[in-house]
Amino acid sequence: MAANDKATSYTLKQAMAVKVGDHVEIAVEAQDGTKFKIVATAEQLDVLTGDLETILDKDDAEA
Repeated sequence: MAANDKATSYTLKQAMAVKVGDHVEIAVEAQDGTKFKIVATAEQLDVLTGDLETILDKDDAEA
């Protein structure tokens, strides 16, 4: 999914993660009180982590 695909956006209030069997569950609460859970494999989280590191490294370089 591209960053500009139509999706509902929420502002993060808090998130917690726990390993359950062969996957990770991330419980998320948005500022408006919406709560949801993301279930992901270790491989999916590795890709996400890489994306986030790239974004943060770029921000650090621009600062």
